[in-house]
Amino acid sequence: MSKLRKAQQHMAHHCCSTHSKGLFVGLSLLIMLLGGAPSLTMTASAAETDPDFPLNMEQLLSDLSDAHQPELNVHQYPRSLEYHHQRWNVVDDRLVTEQVTLTVDHKPQRIIPHAVGLTEVLWAITEHERIASVHETCRNPSYSFLADQLPDSVPTYGREDTEIVIGLCPDLVLTTYYSSSSFKNRLTLSHIPFIEMGFFGNITSIERQINFIGKLVDAETSAQHLVTTMQNSVVKIQEIVKQRLDGKPLRVLYYDRMGFVAGENSTFDSLCNTLGVENVATQNGIKFFKQIGYETVLMWDPDIIIIPEDSGLDKHLLGQPILASAKAVRNKNIRTIPSVYLMASSQYTVASLNYLGGVLYEK
Repeated sequence: MSKLRKAQQHMAHHCCSTHSKGLFVGLSLLIMLLGGAPSLTMTASAAETDPDFPLNMEQLLSDLSDAHQPELNVHQYPRSLEYHHQRWNVVDDRLVTEQVTLTVDHKPQRIIPHAVGLTEVLWAITEHERIASVHETCRNPSYSFLADQLPDSVPTYGREDTEIVIGLCPDLVLTTYYSSSSFKNRLTLSHIPFIEMGFFGNITSIERQINFIGKLVDAETSAQHLVTTMQNSVVKIQEIVKQRLDGKPLRVLYYDRMGFVAGENSTFDSLCNTLGVENVATQNGIKFFKQIGYETVLMWDPDIIIIPEDSGLDKHLLGQPILASAKAVRNKNIRTIPSVYLMASSQYTVASLNYLGGVLYEK
């Protein structure tokens, strides 16, 4: 895959908000300072509060965790692939799409993903033995849906442990647009081929990346099966939420420990759009993430405030005198979501959609 490195010269990267982890591209960076529960079971919090999810969460997580299908196509190598790479143009404040052509010399057999979301995709569509190592956060249930699935035999590394990555002799490293320049530069100096995934901020862009990863690692049928599972699940969730909505759109605001809200081009905004609810931050011109004060929260006056679970913000917000007259505080409509769902940047974003649909309309 010697020609992959040449392609990187044409693949610009950007360091805005995003999860990655992919709720959300920007949100993961804010929380992890860079993107749950066990992938096949609900979190303890979900079990205790028993939100009425649109779809059975356990079954949905199971469907998203394993999409392996027989690969019937036999590809000849070297193989040329085209990829529509998205990046955020900071100067113009807009997304730019660039078409990149890659030449893959051989089917990669030792793949190392540099993000939890990329690991989750690979784990669902390709043979597990082809994943040479995973980042250490993949074993943390607060960040990864794979925490209880990864066997101890799979090596782990830290985000800047380039020596370990190089020493494992991968024939492909999947990086993100928020992977550090030093990490990628050292891969280049060591002649380790890598592909940088572009910006993604909604379910559709994640689906495109899954299909591209499927082509890259020769798991196209499995990747398409995973995407189809996502699309079918989204339609079912939308139908159920629409019935619960009954023509009355909710005004929702995400708010975290540091006072950040999620606006346009965040995954949270995409989830709100998909569910048919109004993201108050986007309505007020916020792009990505921005800090706001209690006075602004009161002025925007959302119906429901979404906060990270275990943040303690629910008691804090309910105890703020300045927010006493705010609708969400007055009606005690402050809902919590586990961080693993808030930072999903893979196929599990659909599980985030299911979770948000449940807590918005729980009785």
